[in-house]
Amino acid sequence: MRRVVAPVLVLHGGAGMRGPAEERPARRRAMLEAAEHGRSVLESGGSAIDAVCAAIVFMEDSPLFNAGRGSALNAEGEVEMDASLMVVPYGAAAGNGAVGVGAGGVAGVRRVRNPILAARAVMTQTPHVLIIGPAAERLAFRSGLALCRPDELVTDRARVRWQTHMARASEHGTVGAAALDLHGQLAAGTSTGGITGKMPGRVGDSAIVGAGTFADRIGAASATGVGESIMKATLCREVVRMLARTTAARAAASGIKIMAATVGGEAGIIVVDRHGRIGYAHNAQAMDVATFTPDEGLRHHLL
Repeated sequence: MRRVVAPVLVLHGGAGMRGPAEERPARRRAMLEAAEHGRSVLESGGSAIDAVCAAIVFMEDSPLFNAGRGSALNAEGEVEMDASLMVVPYGAAAGNGAVGVGAGGVAGVRRVRNPILAARAVMTQTPHVLIIGPAAERLAFRSGLALCRPDELVTDRARVRWQTHMARASEHGTVGAAALDLHGQLAAGTSTGGITGKMPGRVGDSAIVGAGTFADRIGAASATGVGESIMKATLCREVVRMLARTTAARAAASGIKIMAATVGGEAGIIVVDRHGRIGYAHNAQAMDVATFTPDEGLRHHLL
């Protein structure tokens, strides 16, 4: 019989430079609306993976975030997006093993409106974990996902930042979410357009299970920041593993501290454990976080 627990959700809108003051109210509203989409899924008895996808799809569709529509542009002025998703099946989170843990990712996609759903297609419809480029786009099309012209994903905001290179090395607007549902399922997902001015073909942590996304029976996490540092530190995996001996808040803070000391770089992370405890931390200038818990409802945090 599936256990019943209090569902929780935590999501991030990126860690890096503090964005323009005039954008902050709109970003706050968008974060809370994304969290509301996830909350609605969880409170109606839906799964953690559905809640994570619902929240991330909303942020991918918003021009305010560096994911989907609004993605950063590479050195050639083109969109190249990465995403990944990981889920622990019912029973595994309760300690009954982890057979059937699911994971999927896509990298370097240019024509997929919602890369997080393409990552889910990799997980559910192939025996693989990571598919890249045109092959991932073909899989998305066969799965019934919406494709588009690459230029439909380019916003004026992203074009200006590309032209001025304002965000080349310090702004990381990746989006992500982690959730625990009523039945104990844990899931996390991450989606990004990468770093403005990146070399074409560069893949960051958001597509890599263990680095930008990770879930196992004790917790789930999503990261944002300098992908190269996050990958070297396998940040999400390390933080989730810490949950066996400490709280979610302390694990998040320790993971960021250890990463900075060992490989350097800026990053942020969100994490939820199997008991529904939430943690988040960063060492960047700012980080946007939204949460849903039964006790506090929906909340926005500009850290």
